[in-house]
Amino acid sequence: MATKTENLITVREAARACGRNPETVRRWIWDGKLPARKLGNQLFVRRADILRLTPSKKGDRQERLAVLQEIKAIRERIHRRVGVIDVLEALDRSREAHP
Repeated sequence: MATKTENLITVREAARACGRNPETVRRWIWDGKLPARKLGNQLFVRRADILRLTPSKKGDRQERLAVLQEIKAIRERIHRRVGVIDVLEALDRSREAHP
């Protein structure tokens, strides 16, 4: 028979599971977005609740691809307007102007 505490994980484990900072997980708890249980002086959350709050890996990948496509489009617009910028050359000119 499974006990109720078998599905509970620490804040640190929850953060690792969802790829977030432990402080973010604590903030979710304090804001009421994530139910938690205090055992002793440590907070625990249900694994299912953490999974509910965080998007699936597939969604994360799709979101990252969309951001990368947007960055590529912005870069292309900049290149069309001002041409290719040689960052090292611009840095050298800036250093020469401000000795």
